[in-house]
Amino acid sequence: MALEALLGFDLPPLALVVAALFAILVVRSWVQTPGNLPPFPARPFPILGHLPYLGAATRDKLLELRKRTDEIFSLYLGGTLVIFLSGYDVMREALVKQAEYFTDRPLGGPSSLLLIQNGIVGASGSIWKENRTAVVQILKEFGVGRDIMSQKITEEIQLYLAHLEGLAGKASDVREITTCAVTNITCNILIGKRFAYDDSAFMELLHQLGEFMSLIEGGAMHQFFPQLQYLPGDLFNAKTLLKLDAEIMDKMAGFIKNTTGEGEDGEGNHSNLISAYIDKMNAKQSAGQNTVLSMKELERVAFDMMIGGSETSASTLLWFYLYMVHFPDIQEKFYQEIVTEIGTSKTPTGQDKVKLSYVNAVILETQRLASISPLAVTHRCTKETTVRGYTIPKDVIVILHLDSVMWDENIWDDAMNFKPERFLKDGKLFCPDHFVAFGMGRRSCPGESLAKMELFLFTVSLIQRFRIVPADPNCLPPRTYIKGATCPPTPFSVRFIERDTK
Repeated sequence: MALEALLGFDLPPLALVVAALFAILVVRSWVQTPGNLPPFPARPFPILGHLPYLGAATRDKLLELRKRTDEIFSLYLGGTLVIFLSGYDVMREALVKQAEYFTDRPLGGPSSLLLIQNGIVGASGSIWKENRTAVVQILKEFGVGRDIMSQKITEEIQLYLAHLEGLAGKASDVREITTCAVTNITCNILIGKRFAYDDSAFMELLHQLGEFMSLIEGGAMHQFFPQLQYLPGDLFNAKTLLKLDAEIMDKMAGFIKNTTGEGEDGEGNHSNLISAYIDKMNAKQSAGQNTVLSMKELERVAFDMMIGGSETSASTLLWFYLYMVHFPDIQEKFYQEIVTEIGTSKTPTGQDKVKLSYVNAVILETQRLASISPLAVTHRCTKETTVRGYTIPKDVIVILHLDSVMWDENIWDDAMNFKPERFLKDGKLFCPDHFVAFGMGRRSCPGESLAKMELFLFTVSLIQRFRIVPADPNCLPPRTYIKGATCPPTPFSVRFIERDTK
């Protein structure tokens, strides 16, 4: 039959009926498309919408569409209308000047399959606001952005560097150990403890988090066809993603159960975020205040923190290693500034950040060119409005095309080349508003201060002690990436050669 041929596999009768009914709903949604929308690049395909038009090279295709439109365009992904904001000015017009309409997440959360509507990342309205406020306050109380947190990060870095020393210059893929180290910092904040790098339960959690981020990719079929979970088999990993989410949430519940009652010194001071969150929740409930803070919310908050604390900073560090191998002259200049400003024997601290302009410029350029979150997390327009003269309907999904800003030739001269000097002006660090690695507007990353401190201390501590060289001097690892909600580099091996600083 035609439908079976289109989908490319044989369907049992019941599944065929479900698919046919879904196809009718998709076509009906196209017929009901409102007028004056941002332009479409082409007519949508039956059932799939513009997904085949995007193809496998989604990032390249979206950049092409940006050049052909007024920084804003519409696509049907399946039967779902999605509007892409593809440029700094149009993002600012929506997220800053009309922030009250573009702060919420889609009604199904970041995934129409998972239906996440609690915690921070997937929540909206009062749930998002109160959870985010509580977490940001707790992080400030813990010293994020100050030397007290710098010391905790440095303790983990020293263990990480000891592991690299143990490699004795052998070519290695350090993706796993790097993710362990970065995630341990989050664990220290969240539950007040770290895990050994060979802890099997910890490694299982990291593998689950990595797989989750790979499957949650914004263009994945299950994002726009949640009905896939009801069909035979596991088309496009829909059921795998649901299972992963449940398993990780179970682990977060276990963290909370094992941490409850710990981490308080009797004077209201807390050593972990879980106990501090519960204290805030209990205080509000005891005072008779309306609050969304709850144990179920805390489970999702913990999930969000683990995802943010394991994938983004670790991926950025891996890109940094890759770029340093490709640009040894930049690596040497990075090292020489460390030698000049803080020396080779002093352990770097957060206070050293202001002295190292070139170092900071290299870190910013790594974030810009890597652009590890090309589409950020989806937004929802909560009231019909206009952007660039086009109608943005109520409840439509809005996607921020961050690549279009981070790789914009009109903003960054020679944008696709690694040039840290673009972040320097008269020898001083200069970071323009167009740098959107942490998003824009009210939904910008709440962990930005922590991430910046991690990246600074990891990179400076490592380059102070090691040279990063290719596994094979005659064959540099490719600068390619793994598709997902974040885009880490494809696996590669390098050698960490300890410096002779005597």
